[in-house]
Amino acid sequence: MKVAYDAGPLLGTPTGVGRYACELAGALEARGVTLQRYAVSLKAPAAGNVARWRIPARLAQNAWMRLGRPVPHRLLDGADLVHATNFVLPPTGPRPGVVTIHDLSFDRADVFPGGERLRELVPWSLQRAAKVIVPTEAVATELADRYGHTSERIAVTPEGVSPRFFGATPLADSALAHMGIPGPFVLAVGTLEPRKNLHRLVEAWRSIRSQLQEWRLVVAGPTGWGPELPKTEGMMLLGYVGDETLPGLMAAADVFCYPSHYEGFGLPPLEAMAAGTACVVGRYSAAEEVLGDAALLVEPDDAEALAQAVVSVAEDEPLRRRMSLMAKSRAAAYTWERTASLTVEVYDSVLSD
Repeated sequence: MKVAYDAGPLLGTPTGVGRYACELAGALEARGVTLQRYAVSLKAPAAGNVARWRIPARLAQNAWMRLGRPVPHRLLDGADLVHATNFVLPPTGPRPGVVTIHDLSFDRADVFPGGERLRELVPWSLQRAAKVIVPTEAVATELADRYGHTSERIAVTPEGVSPRFFGATPLADSALAHMGIPGPFVLAVGTLEPRKNLHRLVEAWRSIRSQLQEWRLVVAGPTGWGPELPKTEGMMLLGYVGDETLPGLMAAADVFCYPSHYEGFGLPPLEAMAAGTACVVGRYSAAEEVLGDAALLVEPDDAEALAQAVVSVAEDEPLRRRMSLMAKSRAAAYTWERTASLTVEVYDSVLSD
């Protein structure tokens, strides 16, 4: 089987979609699937073994929606099918197409810059896709409600956790001290954008600072498009943290907090759980489906409830140990090998139709 595989998410700053595209690609190839990686991008940096169509993606997408062409034959020729990993399925010619819809965040009021274009591109892609891949039943339900898509055309393929997070060795105290983290800490990971709800976490942190005087709130993630977090006593911003450091940082954290308003899957808390860290997580639509009872779920808009949850976990070491065991067990069910297996089933069903 040869699949034309959208590697565009791998060209820029790594994101959740980028991790999906990268990890799934490796797991598919391990199963014997031949990937023909392609990207439509003018400015993104070069990447190995990715065939590029060097034009602005916006220009190509406008032509595709208006005219249904041009088909990027040079990128797709020889492939049995096309897998668009990032919301938008290009014209595929005679080949069937599969598109991954990670969430419906583009339909929210706090949509990311440029994301509103997906309000046109996603339904256009859905009309032409032989199958639609989503990460959770929650997104499948949203998709069906929003676009009237039938369940027969939607395949739920949960995401996975990289082995580097399972049993990760916590960063040494000396390494943490070098980063400015002198003692116990609560870790939050996410791009600084409104739906990640980090401002609410800062609000909660201010109210509990007197109870956790020796603790730090550590926020790791790239600068996004939302307002900057206000300077707050006991809080430090690390910026983007790469995969060479992130697993150890998660394993070293005493509590992981992810107060997001909305996620299609929510990979960071699952990665923290794999590293054995107790998690406090916003009750977004997919949270219970993915995390079960292995994380403490709270209403993300309730700063008081968020503060109480963080304090209850931070001050109770036996509770953290119990949550750690439950977290590791829950995370173990999510592997990229399983994601790849389910994805190959989608490919097979499309090619057999």
